[in-house]
Parts: sequence; C-alpha cells; structure tokens
Amino acid sequence: MAEQYYKEATKLGQREYRACVAGGRSACLPVLDDIVTPEQVLKGSDLGIEQIPTEWIVGTKTRGRVNTFAPNFMPVAPESSEFAQKWERLCEAHLSEGIRDPIKAYEYMHRYYVEEGNKRVSVLKFFDAPSIPAHVIRVLPERSPETENYYAYVAFYKCSRVNFLEFTHAESYGALQQALGKQPDET
Repeated sequence: MAEQYYKEATKLGQREYRACVAGGRSACLPVLDDIVTPEQVLKGSDLGIEQIPTEWIVGTKTRGRVNTFAPNFMPVAPESSEFAQKWERLCEAHLSEGIRDPIKAYEYMHRYYVEEGNKRVSVLKFFDAPSIPAHVIRVLPERSPETENYYAYVAFYKCSRVNFLEFTHAESYGALQQALGKQPDET
C-alpha cells in the first residue's frame, strides 16, 4: 500500500516540478539560509511546540533536501531509492499509528522552513493533514514598511498564540482584538 502512495506522491512531485520549470519558477524548495543571515537565525526566539498549518510550510532550513522534494513537498526521488523506502515506512507508520513526533521548523514572515522532519511533512501534506506539531523558532526580519503587517501579526500572536490567521492589513489584527472585547496588548 505504501509503495502505491509513494508512486502517487512522486507523480504529484514530478508534475509540480515540470510546471515550475515550464513557468520559469524555481523547481526546488526555498531555503531559509539563502533568505536570512546567520545572525538573524541566532537571534531567533523559541516558540516551543505548536501545531502549524501544513499549507504554510514552504521550504527547508538548509540546502540538504532541496533536490529530494518538489516545491509542493512531494518526493521526486526514484522509487528504488533508500529515500523512497524511508518515505514508505513513514507512510505506514502514519497510517497505523499516526505521526506524533514534532518536526523542527523556523518561522519567518509567517511561513515555515523545516530543519528536521522533511519526510514527515511530505507524508502529511500528501494526506492533506491540516497541521503538524512542530518545535518552532521565529526569525524576525528587519523592521521596514514592507514588514509592518508581519510585525502586527507578531504582536497579535504574543497575545493570542494564534498562528493560523493572516491578514493583508496590519490594522486587522487590532480590529480582531477589539471585536473580541480585548485591548491591543491584552491576552
């Protein structure tokens, strides 16, 4: 059964890969280490274990796995590979008992980059899991007009611990707080 799921997952991965190449987009997962400086990562704040939306897991922390997955986190490794065997075993574990071990991820600009647990993410995305447990480290961008909305989210998160909402306007976070009968800094 898991072999068939892997075949289906690689078809999805290959389709995504071809679509990216045809569209002139990168056919690899984004790498956080290419986006932020090591100093920003070192200044990251530990948010602990939380459920994170799988749809917002968009890349990896390092370059180590970029050629193993398409941008949709579906595998592209051959069915005869050691990677495929590990993916299939993880799939079987998911189907029999569920995946409970948290991944390790870095949150940057409300998107998540996986350091440990890429195959777990792949399997759970294949099965359309809405969220996954993760030990999260938040990496903050430099403050600028472009990051104003994100910093409003960070302030909202401090009060609410809600990580599954994203507004397009910074004022919307305060409006939600107010609609709930809370002051801007009230838990």
